[in-house]
Amino acid sequence: MRRKSSVKEGPLYKGYRIYTARLLSEHWLSKIVSLGTKKGMSKDSLTAEVTGIPGEYGSEAEAIQAAKGYIDEAEAHRQD
Repeated sequence: MRRKSSVKEGPLYKGYRIYTARLLSEHWLSKIVSLGTKKGMSKDSLTAEVTGIPGEYGSEAEAIQAAKGYIDEAEAHRQD
């Protein structure tokens, strides 16, 4: 029996919605969606609003934490 991968809506964090998805390999991915005004695209952007967080994670909690860290790092670079 083959399991489907599905995207789960996660928490809001600093103007972004975090989404996670469990891969068939049992690893987790995360993406963030900007809820505010459009910002410039980064090297990880899928569209102007959606950014894929690099890496695969062992749990959903790790994927969410990675997304929060990515947002924090991007925010720090914008303030520089």
